[in-house]
Amino acid sequence: MSAATIASLVFFAFSLVAATTVEFLLGAFAERVGVNRWAFSMVPALLAMLYSLIVYQSAERKIRRLGESMSRGILVMLLTWASFAAMIGWALCQTHKLGFAYSLKTALEVSGLIGGGPMLLCALGAGMLTGVLIIRKPRPRIE
Repeated sequence: MSAATIASLVFFAFSLVAATTVEFLLGAFAERVGVNRWAFSMVPALLAMLYSLIVYQSAERKIRRLGESMSRGILVMLLTWASFAAMIGWALCQTHKLGFAYSLKTALEVSGLIGGGPMLLCALGAGMLTGVLIIRKPRPRIE
């Protein structure tokens, strides 16, 4: 299995856990803007899966230390956070007829305050686990 596939599965699982921890706080917001509550849990996980496929492309040749994988994990979560905040801003803009810049600013602040801690822990944990899985030497095959 390639490093990008491993990273995408690990980031999907960690991001889903992080998103469900803050789902009860964002659930009221989701109902207010008319978006399904499951979207606020699944979309960040799917975005993290997509960005980890891109960022960890050919990582088995490039990553030699655990810190390199963890910094890529933080990059994945930053991209996920920015994309998810843009989606929230777009949803606010559609329902309340506010300017996109104002709603994006509000979405960045709200998602950063509420989901920042779990997403940072998710990035560090997923980056560390992905790095361990990429760096470790496979066992010799017994035939």
